[in-house]
Amino acid sequence: MDERVARQLLEKNRQDYNKIVEKFSNTRKFSWREFEDFLQYVNEGDTVLDAGCGNGRLIELLSKKNIEYTGIDYSNKLIDVARKQHPGHNFTVGDITTLPFSNNKFNVIFCIATLHHIPGQKLRQQTIQGISRILKKNGYLIMTNWNLWQKMWWPMLIQNALQKITGQSQLDWQDILKPWKNEQGEIITKRYIHSFRPGELKKLLNKNGLIILQQYYTKKGLPANWLTGYNLVTIARKA
Repeated sequence: MDERVARQLLEKNRQDYNKIVEKFSNTRKFSWREFEDFLQYVNEGDTVLDAGCGNGRLIELLSKKNIEYTGIDYSNKLIDVARKQHPGHNFTVGDITTLPFSNNKFNVIFCIATLHHIPGQKLRQQTIQGISRILKKNGYLIMTNWNLWQKMWWPMLIQNALQKITGQSQLDWQDILKPWKNEQGEIITKRYIHSFRPGELKKLLNKNGLIILQQYYTKKGLPANWLTGYNLVTIARKA
């Protein structure tokens, strides 16, 4: 993907989330069932980064441990919601493709439903390189990405593929623009999402010194496969 197009899509996603902030936040009040499995990687006293924190809902889970929490998100309006709902916690507006933190700062980094919004291989490489830089040795990256290989998303993937073949799409293969609709069914905006394959993520993480410990699909907290799972979960450790 052309870097100019990638930057435009990145900014578009920021504006999109600012546009839908209220309804989006209302649908993200509670942590998903599979989040409970992530607690085993968090120890008392850890420094934890929530990269792409949204409205800060992960705090509900992490409050079970005595940790030093930092949340970062590109959407200033989501950060406003997070600060209002979770006073006393550290939230900052920022771009996870250029993480503004010192080297080897965090024991654990969460990246929940965020990396799939980063357009283009170059920006995704930059993001994971930055995550690896600020993660301590033997620290954990805990990541989920939406699984768009379910049958319901095939029409969008096929549509983009056909548009690329005919020169009508500047997106990459495996990309879609997912509609967000209001209560009346009207499309408010279309968010950029990349459809990851497990091998693609493994290659990206390994290139940046992150070794995958577990990778699996889940559906409402239960094990699933690539055709039925809602999320692709990736647990990695910095070598």
